[in-house]
Amino acid sequence: MRFWDDMQTKYGFSDGDATPDGVEVYRTVYIRAVNRLAEQLGSRVRAVAYDRFGVHNSCLIIMHRLCDLEGQEHDLTQHTDLAAGEAAPDEAMGEAIRQAYELDLDNFVQVSVAIDDDFDPFVRQLSPIREDDPLIAEVNGQQQHIYPGGRVQLLKEKKVSDGRLLEVGSEYAVTWIDHRPGFVGIAEQSNAPAIAIVCADELIVIEIPGDIRTESENCQPIPPFHLRDMDDETLDEYGVFYDWNAAQTAMQRAACELGKSIQIINGYSNTVTSCDPDESE
Repeated sequence: MRFWDDMQTKYGFSDGDATPDGVEVYRTVYIRAVNRLAEQLGSRVRAVAYDRFGVHNSCLIIMHRLCDLEGQEHDLTQHTDLAAGEAAPDEAMGEAIRQAYELDLDNFVQVSVAIDDDFDPFVRQLSPIREDDPLIAEVNGQQQHIYPGGRVQLLKEKKVSDGRLLEVGSEYAVTWIDHRPGFVGIAEQSNAPAIAIVCADELIVIEIPGDIRTESENCQPIPPFHLRDMDDETLDEYGVFYDWNAAQTAMQRAACELGKSIQIINGYSNTVTSCDPDESE
């Protein structure tokens, strides 16, 4: 019973951080075998499964007096929460546990290991991260490119450590990004300490840093989108767009109203597409 001792304390399994696969199955085997021996040895105590809530180890085995379990019709290998206090093992239960240790009960547990179905598509899109790569997140079906030094807008309320609530729609500077977990540090101003850590898919990018825009030739539909005429005049009176379809609709309307060719400029300040007045009709 290699996991028995870990199941006796909330600090077991490295405080819950190293819980093995199939731990509940091991617990079921232990409880059934120990209680069978305890019954035959005349113990007045039984081992019971208990699922502890909160932090630390959740998979516990506790002891209850047999008299407190009267009327309990469910399986003692399932979570049991009694008003009665826990009991210490009596002498017969102690002997049952000692003998159970000699039975190689772990050999009766079969843990099946298989590759998750999601692994193949994960590998197909897997690529290494380079230092200057943006953190890419998909928000409402639209890809976002997040860079340190850029600016973002919150899509959800965020409570920070000092108790303040950051409101939906509020704008912040990006101080750092962490690609693999997809976390973003945000601050009220550039070069200021981060005041919150936010999941990338809870943000809309409103500005890619200027030095990135200057060097980039990216012409993909990456927001934020602006309209611009062929004289390089930005037409923000038509709006700034974070949705590609909305940007295309606005481009066609502007071309029709102004009677001239209009471009959609992506977050890198590069042209994605354009249309002429006759195409917008």
